[in-house]
Order: sequence, then structure tokens, then C-alpha cells
Amino acid sequence: MRTLRWLLLPLVLAAACATNPATGRSQLILLSEQEEIDLGRQSDEQVRQEMGIYDDPALLAYVERVGRTLVRSSYRTGLPWTFTIVDEPAVNAFALPGGFIYITRGLLPFLADEAELAAVMGHEIGHVDGRHGVDAYSRQLLAGGGLALGSVFLPEIRPFEGLASLAFGLAFLKHGRDAELEADQLGVRYSAEQGWNPAGMTGLLSTLGRLDEASGSRRGVPNWALTHPPAADRISRVQQAVAEARSPTASATNRGELERHLEGLVFGDSREKGFVRGSNFLHPVMRFAIRFPEGWTQPPS
Repeated sequence: MRTLRWLLLPLVLAAACATNPATGRSQLILLSEQEEIDLGRQSDEQVRQEMGIYDDPALLAYVERVGRTLVRSSYRTGLPWTFTIVDEPAVNAFALPGGFIYITRGLLPFLADEAELAAVMGHEIGHVDGRHGVDAYSRQLLAGGGLALGSVFLPEIRPFEGLASLAFGLAFLKHGRDAELEADQLGVRYSAEQGWNPAGMTGLLSTLGRLDEASGSRRGVPNWALTHPPAADRISRVQQAVAEARSPTASATNRGELERHLEGLVFGDSREKGFVRGSNFLHPVMRFAIRFPEGWTQPPS
């Protein structure tokens, strides 16, 4: 049986290669779309449990509305797209396979207008359209050897246990420069087609570039600089896409609309998750405190 698997390996790999309509690039994908969705859904549960969801229904509805508008221009409109605000002060956004998009509470205050919100969400939608996470996941399966490959194509030995934890790690995978450029270009296209100013992408990247030195919070979510290539490099590479997307119908920034929805947003650490003051960690909700030795610093995750 093992010998047969290795003999069939070239045929399996050939069958798994396909051209992605969003990017025009050939990819090796070892999961069906339904398996991709199942993988993302399992990991979504883990994200919600471990990171927490920001409790502001009106703000969430606003973010969802922007996200679903962008999905109209995506290449995978049939996915069960979800848009979630993670209750974390770190400045970041990420996507899981299957259409699960997240933006941190910590990123929202740094957005200048709605066009920048559309840019960051369009970028994450672009990662899903480009199947970048699934691509990386498929490569991980191949790296696991013949048994991992067999588990994909032989249902009777498919060990789905452990898949969610791997996809959870893919949420914070640092994609390569080409994958980030593809996501940036797709984000520009989606936002411009839906009427937002495509320059929102360069504005977003400029802000993130200034924040690259910030450490953010590593309790649940790393900051943008740890999970993305340098913003300055991406600005120069996306300029052409922004120029090509400019049009009289793509000019909305809706700064006032974003500001209205961000009123009352919690900035920094929260009571619900606890916060650090000097050498003390305080948790008002659970009513406990921890005092750390002088000079102690939190180790990197």
C-alpha cells in the first residue's frame, strides 16, 4: 500500500495543480474547497475562544458591511465569509482558509478613513482568494511525507485531529513578498470596484510603516511587523495597481463614517483581559493581581 502511494504521487500532484483565477498563478492545492472551509471553521472556534471578540455590535455590523461589500468583487463569493473584530490591542489583521477574516481592535484607531479599512480588509480577502494559506498548508502536508499525503487522499486514514491547530498557526504565517503583493493588488482592485479610493492602500501601508517599531501585545495576537513584510517595500510595489485603479467612480473615503463608528472604542489593554501597570498585572474583572520582579520583561511569543 505504501509503495502504491509513492508510485501514485506524481499523478496526485499533477491533479492537485490548478490555475488560480484571482492571481493567474498555478498552485498545488491538496484540499477541496469544502475541506478548506471545514479547516477554517474549526480554527475560527479556536480564535474566538483564545482571543476573544470585541463586544460592540454596531461597530461589528459596520465592519461586516464593508467586508461584504468588498466580497462582491472577490473571486470566491460562495464562501461563508465572516468578519470579526478580535479584542486585542495589537495592531494586526489576518485571515483563515475558507473566508474567515479578522481585524484587531488595536488596528482600528490607526485607520485614517473608511478607504483604509476597505484596503486592509480587501487585502485579507485577497489572501483567501489567492488561497495563500491553503497553499502553505498543502506544502506543510507534503513536508510531512507520504503518510500526510495519503491522509488527504485516503479518507479511511485521514486524521483530521490536529488540522485546526495547524490552520490556527497559518493565521499568523508571514507570507512571502509575492503573496503579499498579490493580496495588496487584489485589495486595491476590490476597494476601487466598490467605490473606495484605491489610495487607501498606500495610506494604510504608510501608517503601518510608522508603526513597525511598535511592539504591540503578544498575549494573543502578534503585531503587524511580525507577520508581514516591511510596509515601505510594499508601498513601492503596489503603486502601479493604485494608479491603474484610479477613476472618478473610485473616490470615496468616508472619513466621518469611520470616526462615528469608532467613538467609544477601547484603546490599549482592557478591563476584561487585564492590563499591565509598571511591574503589576491587574485583572479587575477576575479580581486578582500579579507582581513581577523589577526589570522583568515579557518574553517574545
